[in-house]
Amino acid sequence: MTYSDKRLQDGWPLLLLAWGMLLIASMAILQADLVDGLHILPIVASLGLFFGWLLAKSHFNDRTAHIFSLIFGIFFVTFLVGTTLDYEGLWRDRVVDLFARQVAWIQKAVGGGTSRDSIIFVLQTTAVFWILGYIAAWFTFRKPYVWRVIVPIGIVLLSVVYYYNGPRPLLLYLAFFTLLALVFVAITHLTSEEGAWRAESIRYDKGIRFDFLRSGLLAALIALLVAWSLPTMQASAAVGDAVSGASGPWRSFQDTWTRLFSSLRTYGTSTSDPYQDSLVLGGPRTVGNTLVMDVYVPEELPYGVYWQAISYDTYADGRWTASDISDEPVVHYPDDGALNVPLTASREVITQTVINYLPNSSFLYAAPEVLNTDKQMLVDGSYDENGDLLVTSLRSRFLLRQGDQYEVLSRVSVADATSLRNSSTAEYPQWVTDRYLQLPDSVTPETIALAADLSQGYDSPFDKAIVIRDYLRSNILYNDQIEAAPDGVDPVDYILFDIQEGYCNYYASAMAVMLRSQGVPTRVVSGYALGDYDEASSSYRVRSSNLHTWVESYFPGYGWIQFEPTSSIPVFDRPESSGAGGDAFATGVGSLDLPDRDTLPEEDVERATSLLNDPSTPEDTGLFDKVPLWQIGIALLILVAAGGALFLANSYNRQIETDVDKSFSRLGNWSSRLGLQWQPNQTPYESAEVLVSAVPAGQEPVRNLTHQYVQKQFSPQQQEASDFDPQQEWRTLRPILIRETIVRYLDRLNGGRKQK
Repeated sequence: MTYSDKRLQDGWPLLLLAWGMLLIASMAILQADLVDGLHILPIVASLGLFFGWLLAKSHFNDRTAHIFSLIFGIFFVTFLVGTTLDYEGLWRDRVVDLFARQVAWIQKAVGGGTSRDSIIFVLQTTAVFWILGYIAAWFTFRKPYVWRVIVPIGIVLLSVVYYYNGPRPLLLYLAFFTLLALVFVAITHLTSEEGAWRAESIRYDKGIRFDFLRSGLLAALIALLVAWSLPTMQASAAVGDAVSGASGPWRSFQDTWTRLFSSLRTYGTSTSDPYQDSLVLGGPRTVGNTLVMDVYVPEELPYGVYWQAISYDTYADGRWTASDISDEPVVHYPDDGALNVPLTASREVITQTVINYLPNSSFLYAAPEVLNTDKQMLVDGSYDENGDLLVTSLRSRFLLRQGDQYEVLSRVSVADATSLRNSSTAEYPQWVTDRYLQLPDSVTPETIALAADLSQGYDSPFDKAIVIRDYLRSNILYNDQIEAAPDGVDPVDYILFDIQEGYCNYYASAMAVMLRSQGVPTRVVSGYALGDYDEASSSYRVRSSNLHTWVESYFPGYGWIQFEPTSSIPVFDRPESSGAGGDAFATGVGSLDLPDRDTLPEEDVERATSLLNDPSTPEDTGLFDKVPLWQIGIALLILVAAGGALFLANSYNRQIETDVDKSFSRLGNWSSRLGLQWQPNQTPYESAEVLVSAVPAGQEPVRNLTHQYVQKQFSPQQQEASDFDPQQEWRTLRPILIRETIVRYLDRLNGGRKQK
């Protein structure tokens, strides 16, 4: 939509509306509280709009106005961002520091590094809002295009609202922006129509302005209410398949964004994750069959592997809790290398590529003992006496949307039964016994007695775990519709002795409590079972029906080992030794060799680190180390030459196309290029019609230019209309003539098969 009425160009309502849209967008980013220092955004947006208004109303030509805007913008952006720096020295030092930080950021952008400098986001966002303010004024008062005012601001605002995960209702900012934008469109459209009515001497009621705006505002409110009430799209298999293959470039952009602006704050929000910081043994549950994720692996995995989300260590009052969940988890970046988890033996590294189909997911689901991912992680956990990280849960630092993809490396246990059976209880670390043998007073003597009776005759924690696991699988019927335990009754006692029914939360809780009562350190872990394996794609399709909770017991030297007490899930029995029964494990792992149990896996850690470092990814080197200087010099010379040629061509065109006489002469030149001949005995109007008949799309500017030429040549005043801009006519006509010339040239090359 365009408009050209002079009253519109002098309209204060449009200036105020543009200012309101800019303030809404800047305040939304400020409310998101992504980094410190964004309080300057409303200021720079207002300054950009004000100076853009002055330059648009000035007599400077377009290029001069843009140069002035660039100079003003550099000054104000540098000054305002400089005020956010904690400096007591000279302003020169601030400017140099900002420049150096920007250069360092560019080096990381080119070299594949991770930038953690928050001031870069402030600097670049401030520059964006200066540009938004300037173009809003420019395309309102100099080159009126309403959508060039609204769309850039709207895109910035929409991106913030869409990716914000915090508690503040930023959707309200988007709603107010939409209202102002619609009013802006309504005013520009109405004023343009009024100009046309006045030009044609059509009478109209001045009160139409109020009626028009009132109706437009009402329609906008109705549209917003309808949009607000629409349900969100749920994940489905069809949508998941489509998303998985359609958003590669966008996901690449997202990964690059989070890498270059990793200092942005993130907030928790309502997510699609079924697990929280605690697990309650409650009543019936309904899990549904919603698509959750696809996990691509090199080869099919054994049943003993699950997609882990969170582990729980403390049991009390029928509830498991994760004591290491913190309000300030450790932030881990992919280029920090592998997590410093404790080294354990008999494990193999596997790579998993996960495509998420949940609308809002925070957990990074993966096989146990994660080494690293290509996503920035929030790590909840604690440290052992050696300073190694004991992981409770891994969450993506930035909320995962439907279709987002990540790669993760895990070390899956391939320990055999004999090795685990020989693991000595005397070697338990202190942090293990302090946390994973805890039992509340609510655990009944009957539960402890049953565990002791089952474990009688077994000295190995591994054998105790197997016998208790098998008892639960044989004696507890799977039923996810049981009622919760009565008040005052321990849920574990309730399913063991009262109803003998339960689902995975109860199976795992019963096994963990019984093992702890027998001195075996155990924890409860929640996540997803493997899902359905597709051999053709070597991937697992995981649905909400695969929600699962299981048990892990600690074995010195081998770490946490999974056990499956739930009768509805296939059981995995480890081979007795690496030399006997090895085929049983190989059915799940394929060609992976079982390592010696006494070999510590430093080589696995090195392999994990090397797998994350794609050899095609450039190192974080200097900007000018990537391209030879002579190539940079040639490129700069070409750019300078092209810029000079463009400048000369524009200057020459301006000299001709701003003059009515020369413009009419140029029409004759274009006619000759098109193979049309103007006869000396033709009037200017007859000559113009020759061109119009050949190029109908350009009839309006051709006739306008001809009319003004005739008026200047033959009217008493001998001048064109004072408000006529021949250059504006050429902006419309030039691409039409160029296109027609190319078409006729191609026709001639084809033997003239198309005759004009």
